[in-house]
Amino acid sequence: MSDVWRTLSALGDSRWLLPMALVLLITLPRADARLKWRWLLAIAVTAGVTLASKLAFMGWGIGIKSVHFTGFSGHAAMSSVVYPVVGVLLAGPGKRARAIGLVIGVLLASAIAWSRIPLHAHSLSEVIAGLALGLSCSTWALHAASPVGRARVKAVVAAVLAGMVLPLALPDVHTHQLVIALAKLISGRAEIFQNF
Repeated sequence: MSDVWRTLSALGDSRWLLPMALVLLITLPRADARLKWRWLLAIAVTAGVTLASKLAFMGWGIGIKSVHFTGFSGHAAMSSVVYPVVGVLLAGPGKRARAIGLVIGVLLASAIAWSRIPLHAHSLSEVIAGLALGLSCSTWALHAASPVGRARVKAVVAAVLAGMVLPLALPDVHTHQLVIALAKLISGRAEIFQNF
């Protein structure tokens, strides 16, 4: 069962999600300009808030000890800001198809988020907070900015391939190590806070 959790968790890696989302943002039709900008802002806010929460804990020990909250789960947050929108983009023009695409995206993001718990990567509070953040931002991106057309198969294939390039090209580079290095740099600490 742990292989299932690891596979799901890999689908929530920012090294995969961000290049994939970037290609989709670039290849969406001009008619979807409002969605593009809202989604780009939603991704930036989600990533920024998640990073800030991690830096606050790692650098200065700022968190919520009573619920073991040391920062938003990046996998939960980024999956839930990306996959629901991707589900809607792939679903097609009809309201029912979009609703199904949205549900599939939310379910995938939720499964990825949950995978972080049995892998002992995050606490329940961190996963729930990450999901709430990402889903709020993806809902905002989709609200009043529904895609005009359906994402083209070529664009989706290009997005998936782009998402695979970074993890395959740099298998030993993980965003978590980069966050640790940044926390040490800006806090001036030799060691980061890891637990309460």
